Amino acid sequence: MNKKIKYGLIGLGVILLGFGGFLGIYRLQRIQGTVSGYEINAKTKEQKNAIKAIIYTQDRGFKNEVIDDLKQKLVDENVYVKVEPVEEIGNNKIKEWDKVVILATIQSSEPPKEALDFINQHKKEQKLGIYLTGDSGQWSHQPNDVDATTAASKTENIALFSQKINDFLLKK
Repeated sequence: MNKKIKYGLIGLGVILLGFGGFLGIYRLQRIQGTVSGYEINAKTKEQKNAIKAIIYTQDRGFKNEVIDDLKQKLVDENVYVKVEPVEEIGNNKIKEWDKVVILATIQSSEPPKEALDFINQHKKEQKLGIYLTGDSGQWSHQPNDVDATTAASKTENIALFSQKINDFLLKK
């Protein structure tokens, strides 16, 4: 085999390997963690007329900050919130909650599969609130009949998301 062709193939192989490594690292950096379940305003759980809500989310800095900000907004409200991993949304019975919130990341143009399946099943429900983040700030395959708030996971959007979720939870 000609030396030039041999070196060219080796160079091409190195370039492809480097590109594959870059893509792998890029995907790893965007993997969303699994949140451990917890409660907000647990004392209100048994109170009469308390709004009972569940938030399905992922363990990632931006989403954690949104929920921390929301927690501060709900301190004096008669709202009980359970926070659970988005992976468990398929086990949810929507009728058991006054409000169901999905706070997740768009990856490969879609929300997590479990969340997308749930959205498609319950998209007509007024008690479902959908809040999605992504690098582009858009859900490129968003169905026309699904109302969702989408934005990039940037610090300046923390207040936007927490306020919109707060307004949704308090809306009768």
